[in-house]
Amino acid sequence: MSLHRIRLEPCERLFPGRYRLDPQQARHLVKVLRCYTGALVEGLEEGRRVILRLSVSNGVVEAKEVVDQEDLGGYASRVVLLVGLLKADQWDQVLRFSCELGVDQIVPVICERSVPRPDDWHRKVQRYRRILLESTRQCGALRPPTIGDLVSLRELDPSGLPELRLGAFLADGAVPIGEVVPCGDVALAVGPEGDWAPWEAEALIGMGFRPVSLGPRVLRASTAVAAAVSLVRLSSWGVER
Repeated sequence: MSLHRIRLEPCERLFPGRYRLDPQQARHLVKVLRCYTGALVEGLEEGRRVILRLSVSNGVVEAKEVVDQEDLGGYASRVVLLVGLLKADQWDQVLRFSCELGVDQIVPVICERSVPRPDDWHRKVQRYRRILLESTRQCGALRPPTIGDLVSLRELDPSGLPELRLGAFLADGAVPIGEVVPCGDVALAVGPEGDWAPWEAEALIGMGFRPVSLGPRVLRASTAVAAAVSLVRLSSWGVER
């Protein structure tokens, strides 16, 4: 059975190796998960994973490091996900899938067929970052994917993307993604509901994205993200290990 996990960034560092948990995480551990003095939890922060022993007193929860673990949950290669902006429920799923499946960077793209509009993006992105951080506690990732500013394909600078670039298209001529075995870093592009507009598909191909198919059925956009990232990660997992 895996240990419950907390993030160490919001905790108060009392002195090296000892923390006072922030009220939100402390309340969740004690009231919801029924943790008690002496219980062990896993602490996560950027580049580091530790085992902590809890001390609970009058609603205050402190934690002391007992084991500094080696990180066994990372990937050797990098995945950059370009994804068309989706309505709220699917977008939240995309964020969680991306964290769980090992996406390193999310590039949100406002597309011709995107249903939501980019109103108040800078406020909303704070909520998206909280979702990503919360997802690390579920899957054990040391760091969440980064999420960039909302861009259109006309604004996108592809120079920083990995050389291997795969675009999930519904158009004829796309090769099954299983035929492309990634070796190293990869950029994946998944469109919004209704797929990329024709000019967007042409723009991606012009940036070096190879059209790939995710199968014979039409997937929801969030499902397409999960399928594409899973296939890329699983095909290289044995090689990376």
